[in-house]
Amino acid sequence: MAKRNSTLALAALFVMGLVVVASAGIPDPANSTAWADNCGRFTIAPGGGETLIEGANAYTIHCQILDINGNAVSLAATDLTLYHPDVNFGAGQSSQADAGTDANGDSQFSDNPGTIDGGVSGDLSNGIVCDDLDLYVMAYDIIINNGLPVCVAVDSPDLNGDQDVAIADFAKFATDYNGAGTFDSCHDYAESGATDIADFGVFGSYY
Repeated sequence: MAKRNSTLALAALFVMGLVVVASAGIPDPANSTAWADNCGRFTIAPGGGETLIEGANAYTIHCQILDINGNAVSLAATDLTLYHPDVNFGAGQSSQADAGTDANGDSQFSDNPGTIDGGVSGDLSNGIVCDDLDLYVMAYDIIINNGLPVCVAVDSPDLNGDQDVAIADFAKFATDYNGAGTFDSCHDYAESGATDIADFGVFGSYY
């Protein structure tokens, strides 16, 4: 019995060793981390909204990508993307990192390649609170940082996520304009706590 148990233990260690070897060079969600310089919310839009560091924004998102052994993983900028299930990023490079990972596995998202193209898939009428749309960082298709988002959220004048700002979006925006209805953070682009003329100016610039 002792010999059988020893054989099983050795087999288990062998399998574990194979897993560790097979996972080398692959982003490990527990070892890979993501964080932001500051917390807040910024506006994305079809064709490009704000950048993470535009105007008063200081929301650079950093990440370090390591494998199961704690070694840096070499990735291209296109392998690192921002993600949220209720955010529809446009095609192209707008949600990717500034550059690939360096020798330490580090990269960041700031203002390269530029403004971020996209919309949100709904607003409060759809049960979506834009203050809660904190972004995740993905390496390949793996959500890193133990599956936790960074504290940077988005809003958009594209309030149905169809990559267009049109009459359907305006109808949503108007529901709480100047206190007409329940306040909706998805319409408060100026982040003043109300949907007012400042927000109308932002919405109108993309309409």
